[in-house]
Amino acid sequence: MGALVAGAVLVLGGCGGSDADTTTTAAAGDGSGLEFAFGEPADPAEADRSVEIVANDDFRFTPPALTVVAGETVTFRIVNAGQVAHDFTLGDQAAQDEHEAQMAEDGMIMSDAPNAVTVQAGETEELTWRFTEAGTVLIGCHQPGHYAAGMTGEITVGP
Repeated sequence: MGALVAGAVLVLGGCGGSDADTTTTAAAGDGSGLEFAFGEPADPAEADRSVEIVANDDFRFTPPALTVVAGETVTFRIVNAGQVAHDFTLGDQAAQDEHEAQMAEDGMIMSDAPNAVTVQAGETEELTWRFTEAGTVLIGCHQPGHYAAGMTGEITVGP
């Protein structure tokens, strides 16, 4: 399942400061047809580094913030240290809000998106992403009540 998740961590939308013409299409063959202004799914073999993100039942991601540079490919290793499922979703504020609304409309069932992954209690998943544009990308958990409780994080993408 880790390989399936490798391309699954970012919600629709772009970073602040990105132009509409900088939008990239999700990796060929992922079947999503979704576009992201801040990056694209990537092959884990191309990762420049790996970052461990711990999700817990205090509705927090640890670390809550990190910095990458445009062009960098990062494999996120999401560890669920809690007793309930958590999501890891990448996107700007509008995309996070849209994803939250979609989850509520769909009965909190996560659709297959290359920028998002659900990690079951006690499990670990990986998602690899290439950040293509400078700006801010948010991380959100959209399990019932988690996002509203503040289960968010922030990735600063430098030039």
